[in-house]
Amino acid sequence: MNGSTRSMRHHVQRSLGDDFVEPPASVMSTMPNEVDDDDDDDDEGEEFQPKAASRGRPSTTPGRGRGRSSRGGRKTSASINQADDDSMETSSVSITTANNTTYGGQHTEEKGYFHHLLAGKTNIQVLVDQWIDSYQANRDEALIELMQFFLDSSGCKGKLTQTMYLKMEHVDMLRAMTEHFDEDTSEYPIIMAGLQYKKFRTSFSEFVVLLIKQASYSIIYDQYMIDNLVTLLTALSDSPVRAFRHTGTLAVLKVMTALVDIALTISIQKDQCQRQYEAERQKSSARRAADRLDTLTAKRKELEGNENEIKSFMNFIFKGVFIHRYRDIVPDIRCLCMSELGEWMKSYPMVFLDDIYLKYIGWTLYDKVGDCRLRCLLALIPLFQTNDLVGKLELFTNRFKDRVVQMTVDCEYEVAVQAIKLLTAILKFNERILEDKDCENIYELVYHSHRQVAQAAGEFLNQKLFHKAEQPLNSSKKRSQNTAFMHLLVQFFIESELHEHATYLVDSMWDQHPMMKDWECMTDILLEAPDQEEDPLDDQHENCLIEIMVCCVREAATGEYPIGRGQPNRKLTMKEQKQKEDDKRLLTDHFIGTLPPLLNKYIADADKLLNLLQIPLHFNYEVYTTTRRERDLDAYLTALSDIVQRHTTADIFDAVSKCFECVCDVSFTLSNRAIAHRGNIIDKILANFNAAMGIFEEMDEADEDDLYPLLLNLRKLDAFHQCHDLDNVDLWDKIHLLFKAAIDNEDMSPEIVDKCFGIANRSLLWGLYQLDIQFDKDLLKKLVKRSRKLCTLCQKLMLHANTQICQYAYSTLCDLLISMSPHLVDKNPDYQVLVIEINENLIQALLTFLNTYVFFADEPKNQDEQAKIENLHKKRNLLAAYCKLIVHNVLPIQAATNILKYYVKFSNDFGDIIKNTFTRARDISKIHTAKTMAYSLMAVFKDCVAARDAAQEAAGNDETIAIDLSPLRELARRFNLSFGLDMAKQREALAALHRECIRFALTPLFKPDDPTQPGPNILFLEVLPEFASKLLKPDKKAIYDHVDKLVHNATIDGDAWQPLINYRRILNDEPGGGHGPKPRASTVNRGRKRAAPQDDDNSRL
Repeated sequence: MNGSTRSMRHHVQRSLGDDFVEPPASVMSTMPNEVDDDDDDDDEGEEFQPKAASRGRPSTTPGRGRGRSSRGGRKTSASINQADDDSMETSSVSITTANNTTYGGQHTEEKGYFHHLLAGKTNIQVLVDQWIDSYQANRDEALIELMQFFLDSSGCKGKLTQTMYLKMEHVDMLRAMTEHFDEDTSEYPIIMAGLQYKKFRTSFSEFVVLLIKQASYSIIYDQYMIDNLVTLLTALSDSPVRAFRHTGTLAVLKVMTALVDIALTISIQKDQCQRQYEAERQKSSARRAADRLDTLTAKRKELEGNENEIKSFMNFIFKGVFIHRYRDIVPDIRCLCMSELGEWMKSYPMVFLDDIYLKYIGWTLYDKVGDCRLRCLLALIPLFQTNDLVGKLELFTNRFKDRVVQMTVDCEYEVAVQAIKLLTAILKFNERILEDKDCENIYELVYHSHRQVAQAAGEFLNQKLFHKAEQPLNSSKKRSQNTAFMHLLVQFFIESELHEHATYLVDSMWDQHPMMKDWECMTDILLEAPDQEEDPLDDQHENCLIEIMVCCVREAATGEYPIGRGQPNRKLTMKEQKQKEDDKRLLTDHFIGTLPPLLNKYIADADKLLNLLQIPLHFNYEVYTTTRRERDLDAYLTALSDIVQRHTTADIFDAVSKCFECVCDVSFTLSNRAIAHRGNIIDKILANFNAAMGIFEEMDEADEDDLYPLLLNLRKLDAFHQCHDLDNVDLWDKIHLLFKAAIDNEDMSPEIVDKCFGIANRSLLWGLYQLDIQFDKDLLKKLVKRSRKLCTLCQKLMLHANTQICQYAYSTLCDLLISMSPHLVDKNPDYQVLVIEINENLIQALLTFLNTYVFFADEPKNQDEQAKIENLHKKRNLLAAYCKLIVHNVLPIQAATNILKYYVKFSNDFGDIIKNTFTRARDISKIHTAKTMAYSLMAVFKDCVAARDAAQEAAGNDETIAIDLSPLRELARRFNLSFGLDMAKQREALAALHRECIRFALTPLFKPDDPTQPGPNILFLEVLPEFASKLLKPDKKAIYDHVDKLVHNATIDGDAWQPLINYRRILNDEPGGGHGPKPRASTVNRGRKRAAPQDDDNSRL
């Protein structure tokens, strides 16, 4: 045996340890003369250093195959040459191509193993038994069939003949087969999409594994079948052809998996045999069977021989295939290697759960492809979850722990999820491995927007904080077992300093710990006095606990995820729906008795009350009836009445109003009790309001203290008016009186005016609701009169000196126009009188407001960043209110002219709103929207001219200032992009835009004082080439004729007429169309290659 063979043998033994012996002579005789440098790199033992090996080309170690020279007359495999797919050499041996051997569901006359597996109609066990019987009858023909199966599974259409099998090496055979792939596609069966091919991939793997396992009972030790099979698959896995390499790698790794299972079985049998031998040897000579020891000894030697044979093949496959393919250029192949290595470690840990093999997984954790990193984590998690195996992973954990922690924030969410799960498994094994900084990085992920990541982090948090927490043993009171956990959760929430995101923390922990539904534990902590040994909750802890409790109630009662996690308004499954109803019933049954004491205890704390008042919104109120809890209902309603009497903030009143809305629902059996309480509350509010109005009417001047009783009762009335129809209360006259006072008094409180607007607007909406229920002509006349009056008041107050009052009036007017829009007529033709007429004065008032307070508002100096954000948000709402009128067809589309012209100038702040406006306007009318765009361009052109005139006046007559049309061109470019690529759909709209622009540019055609010079708007034509590229040829001809008709026989000559000349050239598809001598290139051709350097900007037309 030559030196290179001994070197390979020595290398294999060193890399796999003492458990492995050298391969049989039949295998070693075919080892290559050269060994890749990569093999030497794998002798590092336990030293983990990530390799920087390039994946640019697949590694192809020469001649890793097993010959059959000793039994089948096969020559030693020559070295495999690296070659590209398009330069493979073709063998001189002829190959018959199976034209009818196709896949993809087409008809085939060839019924090989591939087609049986692809069809999926034949039992795999039957196919395996059939092949073994065929092998025992004629092993060469059986191997040819098996080789053909692997070629077919690679997508190769070549036909393997017996002559090729006997006279050609595997490498030459594959090189010749390369010519017989389908030229039309780069796909092959194991990567093809579809259910059929997905099943085939599974069947392919099962067939290979079952074949090897079945052969282990008879033919695997004949030193022929497995030798030739591994030789072929190794050659396939080394092929430069991706289909061969991928299919061969999958097959040989499955062979390895089967061999691992066989080796494990033999190891178990060997141990059993050894125990039987020891038991028999310890027997006395009288009781011992004469030949029993000899039989057991012979059996043990046979098993040892078989084990060594199997391990030698495992050794060869690992060194000959795995260490090269685990860094293949194809990510799927790398994923295969990691997945199978994980299976080997899990199945046969006494051999493979060693740092020599673990390092490959550790190195691949740095892979650039997320799926490869994921397969590594999926391979490691079962190992760390097995107590018997985790002890062997200590060195690996210390080396690659930091990398796994980094992967918790991986850009691939699934990788991050599995990384957190792996760290959770490590934490269960030994929590001291992870440092505090590592845990803190994972803690923050419970607030992550991706739900799976957050839940995995919640599982980690549960394991770290709540797994070993214990209830105090010296507690004199009987506490829930979750009390200590709840204190820890509140403390964690406080320390995380993200107090506005309790709902995300609750959602992350929802499925991790039963304390999230332990309502009794939460309320006991809040209501019961602490023991002497316990520290009382401070205000911050109480606030956080109440917030967490309310979030738990909301998640249990609705089943909805927080905003940003999962799909909004997702449909619950039947199981989730049933769970939601059960949880809702249980929480209602508990809080019916505990909520009134909680409200009474924290009645002076507005923040806590706001949270607690969210709980009744999720009640199942029929529980009051079914459990006969009328007394608890009275206590709850009394608590709500006390809250209204004692508090002064609008938020509290809104929350109480919503609670009464739920409990006053007529479907609730005991709603009469709630309606009576609500009536008493409203009567008291009205009495106080009338008294305050009487004082207000008598005062000549009033300060804030004098107006406070009036403002307080307006807050209450506005809150209850939002959710309840106060049909028996007519507040219009008193509200109108306050409006008149606001018009006459510049110092009027803006909040009072805001509440008056709210009450007035909602009284109209409730009136419309009553009309829908029962039509009443008197009510209709009243609504018509009051809506017109409110519209007039809004227009007057939009001119008020106080900015807030102006904004309230503007918002109310926009809402009023929506409510009283022409869409009312669709419900009832009699509602026509309710529709508010839109006139120019109304539109102009709205536009003046937008120019004053949105587009050109005076910004206060030294404004902090938070104030700027809030101010911008307020402006966006004001602009959206106007755009809503256009989108809903309340205002004509042309009313958007002065909005669209700011599309470029205010693109960062309002660009999305403006774009959505004209996009939605196209659904109403494409032509009118295009005309409105033209009017916006005209307005921008006038602004450019005005800016030029102002600059010229400042400069005097000493120099001539050129007009800057760059804002006009940029706006035109943005509009042009919005038309899309389907010119046929937009041809009428584009033609209308061109006509409007031409009419504006050529009116007048000449200067009044000089008939030889063009009119003042001729430069506007420079913008039209932006839209000319979207015109169809017939439309260009029509527009060209239209321009000729307008120009008549006028003399067009000179630089002043150049915009018109260029435009006509473009319409006529003449070369040279463009902006002529203008130094600036037109934006029409921006980013496009010019036809020739001497051509101007529009030569492409």
